[in-house]
Amino acid sequence: MFEAYSYENLLEQVLNDAPAGIDTRQGSIFFDAVAGTVFKIAKLYGDLDMVLDMTALDTATRENLDRLVAERGATRLSATSASYHVSFTGIPPMPGAQFFTGGQYFGLGQYNNDYVLQAVLPGVAANGIEAGTPAVPMDNYPGLTSATFGAMIEAGTDAESDEDLRQRLREKIAGPAENGNKQHYKTWCEEISGVGRARILPLWDGPNTVKGIIFNALGAPADATVVTRVQAYVDPDNDQDGQGDGLGEGVANLGAHFTASAPTTLAVNLTCSVQLTDGATQPQAQQEITDALTAYLKGLMLDTPDGEDLVARYTTIGSLILDQPSVLDYRGLTLNGGTANVAIGAEQCAVTGGVTVNVL
Repeated sequence: MFEAYSYENLLEQVLNDAPAGIDTRQGSIFFDAVAGTVFKIAKLYGDLDMVLDMTALDTATRENLDRLVAERGATRLSATSASYHVSFTGIPPMPGAQFFTGGQYFGLGQYNNDYVLQAVLPGVAANGIEAGTPAVPMDNYPGLTSATFGAMIEAGTDAESDEDLRQRLREKIAGPAENGNKQHYKTWCEEISGVGRARILPLWDGPNTVKGIIFNALGAPADATVVTRVQAYVDPDNDQDGQGDGLGEGVANLGAHFTASAPTTLAVNLTCSVQLTDGATQPQAQQEITDALTAYLKGLMLDTPDGEDLVARYTTIGSLILDQPSVLDYRGLTLNGGTANVAIGAEQCAVTGGVTVNVL
């Protein structure tokens, strides 16, 4: 906003306004007298520009953005820790025992009367540990022979990024989210840590029913623990019938029955033949195409505006293949065995299935 008030521009204006006959050359008494003051004035304008950036939604960052969104009743979603089932051979140690694998430390806890290993540091770094991976104890626990990771219970997530927080606040402002309307349910669901996107389905099971399809921050189906947190926050399901009680014990209005659910997965299988660039290999091309497809589907699940059809487009995926460094050309692309777009249902989540890349 204050780009015109740079040191050079301000100094030029002052020198031009000097009385007639005054020596304004660099090194003159007049020049030296005004240069320091002009520099401080230019710095003041620069500081004012910085203050405006810190108080505007589009440009505020970190703590300044947190303060800004707090004025609108929103808070940044905090990072969450990955957690896994664990099995022991021998005598299980007491909760609080520490284990290590893959550069990550885990603490032993309990969930639904079962043993759980939870990453000490929150974030995505501890995701992706395969079932059967040994968990190395950090101390000598008497009677324990071995410990092994089981299935993941909840994926870890990083703290909400500045851009995601801005977008969530924009949706809250633009909704408007009030009086239990569709946007309000979306806002409620997305206030829960671990939720990357909520797709709201009104009247899904008759009058006064609402379903929230819950995705995690990776664009994949949310874990059961996240879905449970959303359900308890919006409309608790005390009778465990798979639908909120509608008693107004959550944030939802009295009489509205809300159901939180993870989407079912729809695998997108890709097959194609490629001509490689010089020096490229088939494994390299396959990995690049797999990563590109995964990123595309993630964006599709998280960023498609509400009300638009969810479609994995054949031509878009073809363009992604051509964009890969190892691919010179391709032919014979099929998605789920066909050459058409893949339609994704309102309660589905598209994920990368089998990727087969042949070399021409």
